[in-house]
Amino acid sequence: MILTEAVLTDYGLYRGRNEIDLSCAADRPVVLVGGLNGAGKTTLFEAVRLCLYGAAALGGGRGSRRAGSRRAYEEFLARRVHRPADGGGLRARQGRTSVAVTFGFFQGGRESEYRVERSWSSGAGGGAGVDERLEVGRRRPGEPDFAPLDAVQRPHWQQFIEGIIPRGIMQLFFFDGEKVARMAGGDGGGNGAEEEAVREAFNALLGLDAVEQLQADLEVNLARNLTGGGAPLRAEYERTRAERDENDGVASRLRERLAQKETDIDAVRARIGAAEDRIAKLGGGFAARREESKAELAAARAEHEAACQRLRDMCAGALPFALVPARLARLRGAIREDMEAQRRRAGQAALEAGMGRMLARLDEGGFRTGAGLDAAGAKRAARLVARAAAGESGGKDVPEPPMGLSESQASGLVRVIDEADRAAAGLAEHADAAAAAAERIAGLESSLAKAPRDDEIGPLVSEVGRLHSEEGRLRAEADHIEGRLSSSTALRQHLNSRLRETMSRIYKAEGSQRSAELTRRVQGVLEEYAGRLRAKKVRTLERHLLESARTLLHKGDLIGGASVDPETFRVSLSRPGGAELRRDELSEGEKQMLATALLWALARTSGRALPFMIDTPLARLDRSHRDSIVERFLPAASHQVIVLSTDEEVNERRLARLAP
Repeated sequence: MILTEAVLTDYGLYRGRNEIDLSCAADRPVVLVGGLNGAGKTTLFEAVRLCLYGAAALGGGRGSRRAGSRRAYEEFLARRVHRPADGGGLRARQGRTSVAVTFGFFQGGRESEYRVERSWSSGAGGGAGVDERLEVGRRRPGEPDFAPLDAVQRPHWQQFIEGIIPRGIMQLFFFDGEKVARMAGGDGGGNGAEEEAVREAFNALLGLDAVEQLQADLEVNLARNLTGGGAPLRAEYERTRAERDENDGVASRLRERLAQKETDIDAVRARIGAAEDRIAKLGGGFAARREESKAELAAARAEHEAACQRLRDMCAGALPFALVPARLARLRGAIREDMEAQRRRAGQAALEAGMGRMLARLDEGGFRTGAGLDAAGAKRAARLVARAAAGESGGKDVPEPPMGLSESQASGLVRVIDEADRAAAGLAEHADAAAAAAERIAGLESSLAKAPRDDEIGPLVSEVGRLHSEEGRLRAEADHIEGRLSSSTALRQHLNSRLRETMSRIYKAEGSQRSAELTRRVQGVLEEYAGRLRAKKVRTLERHLLESARTLLHKGDLIGGASVDPETFRVSLSRPGGAELRRDELSEGEKQMLATALLWALARTSGRALPFMIDTPLARLDRSHRDSIVERFLPAASHQVIVLSTDEEVNERRLARLAP
């Protein structure tokens, strides 16, 4: 597993969305996050643990849970919602406070990328009303986006994450310098904090915490099953059985009453049907629509009158001329001929007047002299003009126009003819509208004539209403009986459950001695199993502890051996010659280095390829031990080591050593 990214949104002092790249290369496993005190290093460390473990990240292991812890957790989440730097209220954002962690993980020989996001929003009142959500997505190689983890049901997503990094060994891979310092606090011969931390982590990595829980469950089961004789239980069984028989009698009587009510309801419904049939035969449907039909009749009459008025208006206009369309067509043609004859006659008159003026000029002496014509030439010219005029008029006089209409008279007649044509085209539409309205009037008048009078249908309608009320009353009584019957059925189920439970207790009472013996034997087997497994793994832990301690302590000849008690997990040290090395002989820095070596050894014993995340690992160490952590521990602790440090811990000189 390798962490690739952490995204904090409005978390603690982190405002808005903050993406932090945690990826590293195989030959450069250290990711250094530097910052001054108060810059957010511990907040980042806390946020990653919170994202992966939720409420479990606040306390220790399985034994740290207590009543009210959920409320404390919600109060913690509410306090982590970002607040503005000016000390105002909660940051007003449409989004939610969230922490997301992305990591790569090999599973089944293939690497997949997972994204875990834990988000929440806090209402008024501190921790009250915290709405927390956990989302887990997976992206396989070649896929562009994360998809919801469909291989595991949503309620089990937290267990899936803890299957990758078990909660019990979380403290081995996510630890801070203060925790190491507390573990290192010596009392001269080992200390309880260290031993308890080792015991919890060791049991978790071996699965012995589950064995301890199983042993506790067996004790509870044994206490529940051990009981006295069976006589009181058999008396209780008989009382419960008598109560069930009495309840069965009540249920039987309720069923009979319910059947009678259903019969009464059916009879009332039959009477309602008969009354409604009589209403229908009397025209009840028409009666119900009387007022509506009257309104429709008034509207149809108004529509009919409007259509008839439009027809009358058309008849008072040009419509009568449309009765003689052939004559109108001939009249239109005659008007055109008359107008044409008038235009031709006017043209001939104008031509003749012009010719006359030309002939008069030819007779004038001055005109002939100017034109170079003698008398004979003038006569020939006059004859030519006369022939031209005759040719222009066709050689005959234009006849008189047949009607002699003026221009305005002809235009007026043409407009009348056009109006007659348009009226004829719209006649059918208005006539159809009048006919349709008349047909609706006839139908509505017929319906109103068939509708019965109120005094005929009123009593029947009242009877139907009364019958419906009767049906409603009977239905309510039937529903009440059904409710009592349902309660009786539920009581029977409860009594049957009590009978089965009592009988089971009778069987347990009779076999309690045998169960106790079996429980004791199983507990013995579990204890032997845990002891053998613990002893086997303790040898591995001791070997790793000695190697880690010699690597970190700059005094190479200080420790010759290390042993861990399989029962108490107390760590004992010896010098190279075999003599005991007491804790009070070590400096504070050496104690802290030993505690770090112990955590490192436990992580190596777990056999899990998980990243280390260490907060302020050098805070309480002297210069030489700081150099040892930087040069020997951080590059070799794991395939990925995320260090959160101040500039005083990893200063410029140590950064140069750590850079490769």
